[in-house]
Amino acid sequence: MKKQLLLSKGLLSSFNKMFLFCLRSRKPLRISTFLLLLFFTLNASYSFAQGSITVTGTVTDNNSLPLPAVSVMEKGTQNGTQTDFDGKYTITVNSGATLIFTYVGMNPLEMSVDGKTVIDVAMENDPQALDEVVLVGYGKQKKISVVGAQSTIEPEELQLPVANLSSMLAGRVAGLTGVQRSGLPGYDGADIWIRGLSNISGGNSPLILVDGVQRSLSNIDPRDIASFTVLKDASATAVYGIRGANGVILIETKRGEIGKPEISVDYYEGVTQFTQVPDLADGVTYMELANEALVTRGQPARYSQQTIERTANNYDPLLYPNVDWIDEVFNDFGRNRRVSTNVSGGAEQAKYYVSLGYYDETGLFVTDGLENYDSNTKFQRYNFTSNLTVDITSTTEMHLGVQGYVSNGNYPNEPINGIFSQAMLVPPVEYPVMYPGGFIPGISPNGDLRNPYADVALRGYRSENKNQLYSNLRLTQDLDFLTEGLSLSGLFSFDVYNQQFTSRGKREPTYYVNQLYPYTEDGMLLINQTFEGDNNFLGYSNSNTGNRRFYLEASLNYDRSFGDHQITGLMLLNRTDYNDASATNLTDGLPFRNQGLAGRITYSYDQRYFVEANAGYNGSENFSPGNRYGFFPSLAAGWVISNEEFFEPLLETINYFKIRYSDGKVGSASGAGRFSYLSRVENGQAGYQFGENAGDGYGGISENYQGVEVTWAESRKQDLGIEINAFNNSFRLIFDLFKERTEGAFLQRSDVPNFIGLVSDPYGNLGTTENKGFDGTIEYNKIINDFSINLRGTFSYNKNTIIENGVPEQPYPWLDRRGAGLLSRWGYVAERLWTLDDDTNGDGEINQDDNGDIAEVTTGVVMPGDIKYKDLNGDGIIDSYDRKEIGKGDVPYLTYGLGISTQYKNFDLSLFFQGQQGADIMLSGIGIQPFSGDGGRGNLYSIATDRWTPENDDPYATYPRLSYGSSAVGQSNNTQGSTWWQRDQDFVRLKTAEFGYTLPKPVVERIGISNARFYLRATNLFTLTNFDLWDPELNTDNGNGQNGGQYPNISVASIGVNFRF
Repeated sequence: MKKQLLLSKGLLSSFNKMFLFCLRSRKPLRISTFLLLLFFTLNASYSFAQGSITVTGTVTDNNSLPLPAVSVMEKGTQNGTQTDFDGKYTITVNSGATLIFTYVGMNPLEMSVDGKTVIDVAMENDPQALDEVVLVGYGKQKKISVVGAQSTIEPEELQLPVANLSSMLAGRVAGLTGVQRSGLPGYDGADIWIRGLSNISGGNSPLILVDGVQRSLSNIDPRDIASFTVLKDASATAVYGIRGANGVILIETKRGEIGKPEISVDYYEGVTQFTQVPDLADGVTYMELANEALVTRGQPARYSQQTIERTANNYDPLLYPNVDWIDEVFNDFGRNRRVSTNVSGGAEQAKYYVSLGYYDETGLFVTDGLENYDSNTKFQRYNFTSNLTVDITSTTEMHLGVQGYVSNGNYPNEPINGIFSQAMLVPPVEYPVMYPGGFIPGISPNGDLRNPYADVALRGYRSENKNQLYSNLRLTQDLDFLTEGLSLSGLFSFDVYNQQFTSRGKREPTYYVNQLYPYTEDGMLLINQTFEGDNNFLGYSNSNTGNRRFYLEASLNYDRSFGDHQITGLMLLNRTDYNDASATNLTDGLPFRNQGLAGRITYSYDQRYFVEANAGYNGSENFSPGNRYGFFPSLAAGWVISNEEFFEPLLETINYFKIRYSDGKVGSASGAGRFSYLSRVENGQAGYQFGENAGDGYGGISENYQGVEVTWAESRKQDLGIEINAFNNSFRLIFDLFKERTEGAFLQRSDVPNFIGLVSDPYGNLGTTENKGFDGTIEYNKIINDFSINLRGTFSYNKNTIIENGVPEQPYPWLDRRGAGLLSRWGYVAERLWTLDDDTNGDGEINQDDNGDIAEVTTGVVMPGDIKYKDLNGDGIIDSYDRKEIGKGDVPYLTYGLGISTQYKNFDLSLFFQGQQGADIMLSGIGIQPFSGDGGRGNLYSIATDRWTPENDDPYATYPRLSYGSSAVGQSNNTQGSTWWQRDQDFVRLKTAEFGYTLPKPVVERIGISNARFYLRATNLFTLTNFDLWDPELNTDNGNGQNGGQYPNISVASIGVNFRF
């Protein structure tokens, strides 16, 4: 037996030497060769152990719930495995061996085999999780010692059938707010904020660090993520200085672990469809309402009754079309799929993780099918990640990470927003989709009122090729020979991004049927050319751009315990250099640089009392030389009350109770542009005008910006939090109250008179805002026989307020934006619609002749059915002095989520609900406001049928009295921004659902794999909301108002499989 064991160890030793030789060899080793070598060598090493026994079992927690991914190691060897999804494991060991079971947040456990073939283990929670290590700013700490506010999410929750994981974060992480603005493949990311908005001058996005380097999370493969942490308060973010002013998201990718190679493969195939699209009126409804809008305003009807009847009867669709442009532009279904595989393992001196992923999604735009080019809307992306950790010596560790992606997007050549603008602009009865013979209908001689179908399917395509390479090298040297707990670490990163956009477009001629003689004598359709077009072949244009970023970091770390005392320390220097290849001027073309120092010191006593001080000292080129550097300190303290002797009687109920407080300052760039302290003189500026009608003039060089003494904006952040585990750790609560006050935001002055001679109003550090709220997580676990359930809820609430904005005192208090929210919307207060009873003299108009108390409007004639506004100042005139705060903006102040996970034997089911409250939108623009375009242009929502008419004299009808044309009577009055057009965007959505089945262990063993699970996943299944015009999460401002004209969000239903071997 000893001989056999020596043989096994000898093979492992030989492999380690061979692996290190390959690393040092000058000859490149193909990764496929290396993986095969690794796989067969390690498997062979264990197959030689003759006479050993195979041990199986199940590992559960103290609630009898199975624990996946528990490390099971044979003591004193490198022989090990992990439990599967059901907590089951199988390992071949010496009959006299000892098994070591370890799991994050659990107390380690050792079990003697003693010849047993079945060993079931119940691990106990470590209520204080003393050995659990979590990410903090520039390092890691034991969870119990963390006194800053942070939230985490299990990476498995991010493995969803979407291309951009940012779209799935809202409601899953306490303190994080996210709003998805589009579902277009490749552009479906969400805007995210940590604890809402706090800077009035903009720049509220958080800092995102991937493996310690500033990067984007938009194109990360979620299966490569090992941990996801959100840092929220000053204690957690002060060390990042200016970069961490709006919070920090820390993402760490997976690394290899000691053990034989493990291969994991995941594949799914899905079907996509829109969550909701605008419901447009049909042609008959459109014509009837257009006639009504004209006739009731004293103008002749546009459409004859014969035209309406022939359209309704489908008499001749070429002459009397009835087109739903949304149906014509979109397909009903698309598809997406992803395959991802990774290999991990290693020996004691070298560990590796390698992954490759592929994502493919097709959009829902239609294609012609007859063109000889690919005009399908689709997005494809290849991801790769490689992490290698090598112990160069017993005290020196090297980590090398190389990641990146290559993507290709294919889209219509016409801008996406432009396509939707046309769909909202072209009436359903204007012209058919196509004329016989492939002739494109169009009515405007200047190419306006474009055919939406032709925009999508017949006018070429745009190809977008992108590639990103991330690389980072970290060396860590233990300095225990100087003093115990001391180490030195250095990080170098080089990231490069490139993109190439190629446009192949064309504009073919358009035609319109001859209205007087539509057909020839032999029945041929007679059409006239209305637009000559540019060409009938694909043109070519391209644009190339990119950027690169260098990052350097050096840190001295200290971590040592003295009995009940523990002290840690950090001193760090970093610098970032960034070059933007897309710069179009000298200012942007110069390299961007940011550098700083960071420090941290922590002290803990007896795992009860914790104190932490952080500081960042940063420099920025944006500020004048005397203000270029800023110092931003923070102080935090924590008290684990449950570790006190007086708390012992409560420990059986409340297992863990911690309270913490932090207070500190963080700096931000204030919103000032580059070199804002310098005045700018540029050529090409407007000069002197002279001559008849000032038709002649000369331009030249002039000062177009006045430099100012700009400095940092500073935010004081305070946080008070509690953490509770109760009822045998089955219940967990984390709750934080926070307050943030930002001073020195960079704003343009409004209090400088024009006669002093400046070319524009100067800027200054004028803005002051306050942001406060609360966030938290509640979790509960329960098991009943073979059934288990987990409930997890998160909530994030914040309210921001403008304290100072540099605007002079206003004549009325409701005009002052101080005290309002950062995104607050100003408008008129709409009381109701004028009714026929208000027209007391029967002349068809509403004015002071009807009632002397009626306020005069400045928007023209008002009739019954038009909107009645409130005269706030009582001066008898409705004007700009009657506008007040009416809305909070489209970013919610409350975001919440509820996750439900259940398991019964081999079946599992999980649901996640996301909700938001406090967001609103101002409806405006063509389509949503009927016939508001020039000449009455514009499509029409079907909801317009709920309108005021003389027969429906309802003062609260959805739509006011209709008008036809942008300058028509009543149109200007009724399209003012007001509470009439404002809508709440509150909703609750079943964001994700998943049902899975894991094959029983005997079945997978016969197949020859270690685990297999089949699943059904879906996103955006249904939404509960009072807003039913389009997806309430969609921001649809496409330049023509908030009218639903934007690529909608999508829902996905997919089926997949995951297996390991």
